[in-house]
Amino acid sequence: MNISAFIRNEVVRPRLTKASVLAVYDPDRRYRDICLSLADPDLAVVDTSESSIEAREAAMRALATLGRPGCPKELLVYVPARAPLTDEARQTDPVRGLCRLRRQLPRRGRRRL
Repeated sequence: MNISAFIRNEVVRPRLTKASVLAVYDPDRRYRDICLSLADPDLAVVDTSESSIEAREAAMRALATLGRPGCPKELLVYVPARAPLTDEARQTDPVRGLCRLRRQLPRRGRRRL
């Protein structure tokens, strides 16, 4: 198993399965391809690299349909930026609401992804 497969199968996938909604903050853009490779009919992947506003809208639409027949059961939001650490930064983070609803990677106070 290569490192990408390990990260996908042993780190991201279990956390996503547990939370059902996950934001991956990646300022170095190391995990983008891994995150995008997880997309399938049961997992919606939203990439905020191009437009955070459009991506947030797509993520909110996906969140609203999670678990409905014929819709994804999980949502992963890829964010090519640092996770917000201060209250002020969290207020301006376009996916903050999703993270508060579920979980985020990396988690504050824990090791990085």
